[in-house]
Amino acid sequence: MYSDQILPAIKAQVGQRRVEKIDVSGAVSAWNPSYLKTAIERSDSAPAQKNDPDGIRTVVVGTLGRQSKKVSVREVPDGTLTR
Repeated sequence: MYSDQILPAIKAQVGQRRVEKIDVSGAVSAWNPSYLKTAIERSDSAPAQKNDPDGIRTVVVGTLGRQSKKVSVREVPDGTLTR
């Protein structure tokens, strides 16, 4: 799945159902929030990496239509399995 397809796929699965919490975890410091809007995998000139957890939260909230307080964004070291 391309990076810009992740949030729309989640939205399609969840629909209008109640969501208690959204956890965005991974190599957050290596992502630019724009990767979630424009697929880095198909881009000729990908935006630079940017450590912007609040920017990622803003894109997730806007795309999924959820409250910001329900979205956590956290860095997880490479190779760490959390779930």
